[in-house]
Order: sequence, then structure tokens, then C-alpha cells
Amino acid sequence: MKMLDKVLAPAFLLALCLQGAVSIKAESLDSRLYYQIHDRWQHPSLDRPMELASRMGDAKMGIALCAGVGLFGGERARQTAKLALAADALSAGLAWSLKMAVNRQRPDGPTTRSNSSFPSGHATGAFALATAFSHSYPKITIPAYLGAAAIGLSRVYLGRHYPADVLAGALIGYATARFVIRYREKVLALKFPGIEE
Repeated sequence: MKMLDKVLAPAFLLALCLQGAVSIKAESLDSRLYYQIHDRWQHPSLDRPMELASRMGDAKMGIALCAGVGLFGGERARQTAKLALAADALSAGLAWSLKMAVNRQRPDGPTTRSNSSFPSGHATGAFALATAFSHSYPKITIPAYLGAAAIGLSRVYLGRHYPADVLAGALIGYATARFVIRYREKVLALKFPGIEE
């Protein structure tokens, strides 16, 4: 637990500071980027791909990806899926904690504290999975991160998040996945109830 506090507490504080900086100093830049992506890029030919990209970032899709890789792959795939699932879960917990602490209004209207805008949960999960899978399979690094970026971009295009929310989510997802990779042996030694005997 001490090890977790040492690494994740600074990441949590950094994300809070980033949100504070966005609110105080860079809000106009965040708003301008949001306007550019959400308003000026709107086009009927982009609507469907952006909706599809956003759906790909749903938590259930990440879980399904990890389950599929773990069930149908070899030993390396199973280990990678376990690491990716751990990174996804850890990053989701951090994102939820920040949502509760920051409670930033979503650009498209009222929301609950646990579903607030900062950070983007979709971007958090997408970058956690991209980092975990690309670490084990370097050849997929570019498509993995391009896919994660598309998910993040779709959230701004669809009006669900500001760009700073997506950036913070991407940083949290990346950092938590690197943390899990760093302590991979400890993570792989864990047993997931109901999944592993």
C-alpha cells in the first residue's frame, strides 16, 4: 500500500493541479479548442465514426477486449490481458476519485458529481489499455495510441468533454499502466476471484 501511495498520490495531486491550472489560467485555451473541435469540425460524415469511436471507449468494451485476449491467446496474451485489466481498473478508480473531487460541469449540460467532466473516463481507459498492450506487443503501438486518441477526440467532438479532460484522462491512463507494468510480477501474482482459481 505504501508503494501505491508513493506513486499514485503525486499523480493524483498533479491531475488536481492541472485541473486548477485549466480553470484559472488556460480556461480560454481549453474553451477555444473545444469550440474548434466540437463546433467547427462538425460534419455529417464525421458523426457516425465519432459515435463509433466513443462507444469503443466504453468500459465494457475494454473488459471485453481483455477477456477475449486472455481467453483465446497464449500465456503471453493472458498475462498481457491481466496487466491491461489491472491498469484499466486502477485508472478507472483514480478517474472516478478525481471526478468526485473536482466536479467539473460537462460542456453539454448538467451532470452528477460521479459522472462529472474532469477527467474523461473514456480517455483514461483507452490510454491505459493502449499502454499495456503496446508494451507487450510493440508492433501495435502506433495503431493502439491512434485508437486511444480517436476515442479521446470523439468525446470532445460529441460535446461530452473539454480537451483538458481528455488530456488529463490520457495522462492518468498512461501513468497507471506504466505503474502496473513496473510492478508486473506482483500484479501477475494476484488472483482475480471468479476468473482465476
